[in-house]
Amino acid sequence: MDSRLLTTLNAQAGSTRDPVVWAKTVCRAASHFAAHGKTDEALIAIKNVRSQFGKDLHINVASWLMLAEGVLHYFHARVPEAYDRIRRAYGLAIALRNDSAFPICAAWMAHIEFEACKYSEMARHLEESILTARPEDHQAIARSSLILAVAYHIAGDFEKSRPWYEKARLNAAAEGDDATVSATLHNMASIRASTVRLEDTFGGDAEKETKRVSLETASSLTYDYAIGHNGLNFLARMLEGLVLTVDRKYAEAYKVLDSISTEQVPARLKPLIFIDKAWCLACVGEKLQALSIAKEAEGSLGLVTEPDDLAYINSRLSQLALARHDESAAVAYLRAAKASLEQHRLFQRELLLTLEGIHKVGAIS
Repeated sequence: MDSRLLTTLNAQAGSTRDPVVWAKTVCRAASHFAAHGKTDEALIAIKNVRSQFGKDLHINVASWLMLAEGVLHYFHARVPEAYDRIRRAYGLAIALRNDSAFPICAAWMAHIEFEACKYSEMARHLEESILTARPEDHQAIARSSLILAVAYHIAGDFEKSRPWYEKARLNAAAEGDDATVSATLHNMASIRASTVRLEDTFGGDAEKETKRVSLETASSLTYDYAIGHNGLNFLARMLEGLVLTVDRKYAEAYKVLDSISTEQVPARLKPLIFIDKAWCLACVGEKLQALSIAKEAEGSLGLVTEPDDLAYINSRLSQLALARHDESAAVAYLRAAKASLEQHRLFQRELLLTLEGIHKVGAIS
């Protein structure tokens, strides 16, 4: 079933005689298809726009088309290609003074820069998006609000992230953008789960938060199922597997994690899948297979970019080493885990300082 947003876009494209309005609408539809994992539909929409204009691409269409191509790359986990196209879209919006495209291009720039840990650039582009988006520009407001919400949440301040999550959800819902509503639900659940997994491995009180994470994850997965959302669906299965792992349902967790095809998973996330699978196998008594997969996780540690991920993986490796009575290895892994955890805490403090300026620019009353 098509979303309300897609229904609206299709109606607009079918009713207008203005080729520029038609192209912008079709490009927006292409981005929406991409977010739902509907690659063929997205490619057809993009091809239609290119065929309509040929080499004489209208100045008010170029940014929307390149943005759609960038978003399609992003939902195929081709981040460098996505950043290149979105950066071109952003640059053209500035050069050609395309004010309608600029806020969402800036928001997507910030989105990818946040994932690449380029926080100064992220902050600048978020401010641009927040300051230039008009009240009716729900897609730009929803995207920038979601990034701020996620950034605050990862920085350890859920109370400051909460109103931004709500602003993202309300603006996405206002135009029927169920893909962004889905992303809001998923991020709330996944970041809380990431916090719980650290508590679980480092001996904190994970039990009180596990139930909330389970409820949030169930809500996210149910919503995705209801709307037929398949964009980056490996993330949903990683989250489901992690929650089952923390909830001590190891056989179920392994089954979910083992169903993920790692071919389309970004390299930096693969070690997380390996270590969770290894831990689940060890906990159900499959020690030899657990050791084999743990070695894969250790061998790919160089691909991991986030200190909290390194802390988690090394902490699990320490637990696995203890399970096989290798105390010296366990100590070494735990030392590395603690160092990464401290690095993560420092990162959280620094990120909070970076976010404060943006918070004032787009203050929520």
